[in-house]
Amino acid sequence: MRKIYKSSLMIISFLYFQSANSQTVDPQYEIGTWHGFCNAAVSFTFDDGTPKQFTTAVPLFNEFGFNLTLYIVTRSAGMGLPNWNTLQQAADNGHEIGAHTLTHTSFADLSDSLEMVELRDCRQDIDSHITGHRCVTMACPYCVTGNKTICASYYIGARICSGQIEPSTPRDFMAISSIVCGTEGSVKTSDHFISRASSAIKSKGWCVYLLHGVDNDGGWSPVTSDVLRETLQHLHENRNDYWVDSFGNVVRYIEERNAVSVTEISMQDSSIIIQVTDSLDNEIFNYPISIRRSMPENWAAGTVTQDGEPVDTKMVDENGIRYVQFDAIPDNGDVVIWRTNDTYIQNPGTMPFNHSLRQNYPNPFNPQTTIQYTVPFAEHVSIKLYNLRGELVKTLVDQNQPAGTFTVSLDGSGLSAGIYLYQMRTGSFEQTKRFVYVK
Repeated sequence: MRKIYKSSLMIISFLYFQSANSQTVDPQYEIGTWHGFCNAAVSFTFDDGTPKQFTTAVPLFNEFGFNLTLYIVTRSAGMGLPNWNTLQQAADNGHEIGAHTLTHTSFADLSDSLEMVELRDCRQDIDSHITGHRCVTMACPYCVTGNKTICASYYIGARICSGQIEPSTPRDFMAISSIVCGTEGSVKTSDHFISRASSAIKSKGWCVYLLHGVDNDGGWSPVTSDVLRETLQHLHENRNDYWVDSFGNVVRYIEERNAVSVTEISMQDSSIIIQVTDSLDNEIFNYPISIRRSMPENWAAGTVTQDGEPVDTKMVDENGIRYVQFDAIPDNGDVVIWRTNDTYIQNPGTMPFNHSLRQNYPNPFNPQTTIQYTVPFAEHVSIKLYNLRGELVKTLVDQNQPAGTFTVSLDGSGLSAGIYLYQMRTGSFEQTKRFVYVK
């Protein structure tokens, strides 16, 4: 019979499982069930750190601008010890590094004290090696749940593999369902992947895929990179329906969405001030949630800042109502909706309201790629390409442009393979991103 450690852990777990469903939102506002008001969430989780997860899957997800989750075992020599430099690079590109315990031992075979060591020390290993990021979720070895009270004291979510689509709020954050993919699972082809994701739209739910090997790299139940590419291409082409992000970011969003308070504290002719708050730990729950407000009658459009900084904003027309839609992080400063000067409105339904420089697509690329960027009003724009030594390689844009969203193509035929930086500058904006050119 297992010993139960329930003194302080019981209190922590009780508070955690009671955290949902305290949302309070002023009547003019709506909160997106999913980020960007998408109709479903999709997460790809990879277990055991097989070789082509890093050489094939991660670059493929980078190309489409999607984040995945890598669940690693930290102290099992038989499975190979983690390559921390490679994992750090993945984390810096937005991917989640999560815990798959120290030794990949089934919880069914462990006492509570040993389970605590497996959960606690694996998280500590990851946090001590991966800087700038926190380990917040875990995957149960062999999909066997252990003591959920212990698990909840270290993680905000845990994954099993019961094969179901989760509802918009999981029934149990310590036993979140996933679907086994590859040769040993029910999802083998791109049609299978797409069918499961489509079923999540019907319920506005969350589809979590569980993968191991890629292209016969020795991992269990492999899936081919061609199937992954076809699936990601479909999700990319239907971004209004699918929000694809890491397991941990989806858990963060759900908890913040359910706990958020949106309060309008001031409305003037030129601006509206809003407070977006929650009672969660800001060091962990810091993902932007999607909010929209119906426009006042005399406003054509608006742009949004939080704590004085521009945030992603767009105008949306739905059922005859015009909304300003934006992303805001709870407890990250006042949100202000600014009335936009009508002289800048060319096409309010598609008008960009903030500067932006998007990641090139595809990335990595050979030989051509496309960069999209936005300017909110007429001004001079330059976009220049540099090597990692800071030397100018090519000027892509250098001219006055009107407000709008633009694309510029780059032919890399004359470039050497490697990493490059591209920088956009205007009179009031500067941003730099990087891409990889391969041969």
